[in-house]
Amino acid sequence: MIPDSALKLLLVHDSFEEANRIVSLLRNANYRAESKHVNQEEVLSKLLQEKPWDMIIGQYQGENTPIKSIFSLIRRFDLDTPVILISEQYNITEIVEGLRLGATDVLPMDEDQQLLLVVARTLFNLEQRRLLRQFRRRYADAETRCERLLGSSVDAIAIIQEGTYLFTNDSFAQLFGHLESDSMLCLPVIDTIAPEDHARLKEYLRPIDKDEEIPLETLRFTGITNDEIPIPIEARIAKVDYQGEPALELVISRQFLDGQVSTGDDQGTEPSGAMNIQRDKVIELINNAIRLAAQKHSSSVLLYITLDRYSSILAEIGIQKTEELVSQLVDKIRDASSQDVSLMRFKEDTLVMIMPNTGTDAALMFANQLCETVGKHIFQLGEQTFTLTLGIGASVISETVATAEGCIEKALSALTELHQKNNGDFANGANLYQSEIGPEYCEEDVEETARAMLEDKLFELLYQPIIPLQGKQEQFYEVFIQTKPEADEKVLPDNFIAKVFKTDAARDIDHWVILESFKALSEKLKSAPTTRLFINICSHTLTDEGFIPWLKVALKASGLYPKNVIFQLREIDVARQYHRSVELIEELSKINGDVALSHFGLAIEPMKLLQNLSVNYIKFDSVIIEKAYQNDESLAELKSLISSLKIENEQIIVPFVERADMIPILWTCGVHYIQGHFLQPPSQRMNYDFSDDDN
Repeated sequence: MIPDSALKLLLVHDSFEEANRIVSLLRNANYRAESKHVNQEEVLSKLLQEKPWDMIIGQYQGENTPIKSIFSLIRRFDLDTPVILISEQYNITEIVEGLRLGATDVLPMDEDQQLLLVVARTLFNLEQRRLLRQFRRRYADAETRCERLLGSSVDAIAIIQEGTYLFTNDSFAQLFGHLESDSMLCLPVIDTIAPEDHARLKEYLRPIDKDEEIPLETLRFTGITNDEIPIPIEARIAKVDYQGEPALELVISRQFLDGQVSTGDDQGTEPSGAMNIQRDKVIELINNAIRLAAQKHSSSVLLYITLDRYSSILAEIGIQKTEELVSQLVDKIRDASSQDVSLMRFKEDTLVMIMPNTGTDAALMFANQLCETVGKHIFQLGEQTFTLTLGIGASVISETVATAEGCIEKALSALTELHQKNNGDFANGANLYQSEIGPEYCEEDVEETARAMLEDKLFELLYQPIIPLQGKQEQFYEVFIQTKPEADEKVLPDNFIAKVFKTDAARDIDHWVILESFKALSEKLKSAPTTRLFINICSHTLTDEGFIPWLKVALKASGLYPKNVIFQLREIDVARQYHRSVELIEELSKINGDVALSHFGLAIEPMKLLQNLSVNYIKFDSVIIEKAYQNDESLAELKSLISSLKIENEQIIVPFVERADMIPILWTCGVHYIQGHFLQPPSQRMNYDFSDDDN
């Protein structure tokens, strides 16, 4: 950006005089600064939503608007607004934390020449990013035009990658007996080729390297339609670049098609429904909103609206009634919406709404109200009544968005996060995608937040059964910890629980988990006296020499025996604190307590690690099990490791059992216990039926 261009600047500073001094400095350096002074978080939020800003210069130690609030708002509104922080003095800790939060730079106060150089560099980088997004938008527009040309071509065209169809136009789909091209997406090419031609064409169904040369040639083979009717095919095949990846293009000429395809009048019609699926139109509308955001700096919000449990509804009442239900749903959504929004059907179970000139807060509020309105409404089909719920992923269409597909992916990411919280296809709520400009939490923040959440009782325990394979009668559960749903308002970072256990707060959380587990176990033992709990302890607790005395007091207070629980240590923690681990295991053994070694098998010599450890149970790491699912060689390695453990008389637990066919294999190998979501995911109650003969 050239120095005499307009610089739209926000100065987030407690002192108006210092903010004014910075503006004067920039103007003396020939910047035409259009600036606003901000000393309240609410004002900053309002200004960031009104129009785009080129830069924020903020006070590191600001009290009225803390720097974490600045970055939180930028993430929430999905903005590309660089932030320069001014600190009272040179402090490497503050520099590191500022950069970790996402600042472009952290400067000491009164270093005016350094500030001018950083401003120039920051604006240049900003201009380059804006140009890059502009070129990406142009590239996406060009790809869209190419897609339209491919789709409307009189020739039958297909794009193939690694043996599957990535794209087919209508002519190609109809040739192979499909009503629409979407039904061939991801279909294996081999399924559309006669068996006698498989070997000859197999060469074209493998992965292709970017630098690999594949000459243009004509192929003749017998195709198989959707109705298993053989048809002769003559097609040109060539290597192309499709969406940035190497692929093969198969083209069947119009002249050849004229002798093969009927006019299509007898193909039938699609069932009448609420709204035709218009994927291309949705993409076009999003692209228009992207162009508007880039040219006029007017942000919009995309709502990706899905019908919860669509598959179950379809299976229950059929496609015709489902379409009638969707039609009523569309009318309900339109009634709840303003007239200037665009609502279109993107997939069978998905509608897309574009809300122009709308802030994220307003859009998210509308989305949540829409979920509530639909959830309370009774839908009527003849004599049947239905209640429906929605899952809505929201994403901002701002200057940072380059493509429509990217915008949809963000909304999908927000929706997926919502589904994960509800463990399935049920959402009944809305969630906004927030970009990751930089980690919002450093280690000190995580520890402080964890301690506050512990005090506010925002953690809860889950229990997952560990099921015996060899006819034993114990009822084992492993204890897990998670944050309560209401804790999400704190906008916790990804993998928050894992990050917590790297801080000093981990010891206190371990104590809380143990005490809460003891309470639950005392109650459970009244109805199931053979119940035992596997409780994980972290490296901080492992190295705590006061743990065993504390544990004795906790056991006495709860009325439990040490044998009622099994303390679980991670292999990596034991390897790092080997001598202390040996001491702790011996101390637990003296009070008749058992120990399990979890995440086993990743050490360079895992069996050697066990030589001086008197552990009672061995649990494999998920990586070992996942590899065993993938190929016979890894499965053989797992079996060999199990055999070595059996020689040492170890009780073996295999977690992450997610396939029924693995159970007889593990039973044959002599595995003692299994665990996994396939059997039962973690739940808030210890309610697994261990008496079930099928288990």
